[in-house]
Amino acid sequence: MKITVDRAKCEGYGKCVEAAPKVFKLDEKFISVVSDPKGDTDQKILLAAKICPTKAIILEEEETGKRIFPLP
Repeated sequence: MKITVDRAKCEGYGKCVEAAPKVFKLDEKFISVVSDPKGDTDQKILLAAKICPTKAIILEEEETGKRIFPLP
């Protein structure tokens, strides 16, 4: 799964870090970054994306580029 964080949308709530701490971390500006895209299960990564208050996490299938979350 391809994980992208829309840095313009991220407001640093850290919910993604709580849900999947091996995948996400906050940088020096308290904006989420992907530290290890394979660091946790797809289910936990999807949960992290779903609980993001600003919907700043975009998930896509790596092979096809099909959007998994949020749906367009």
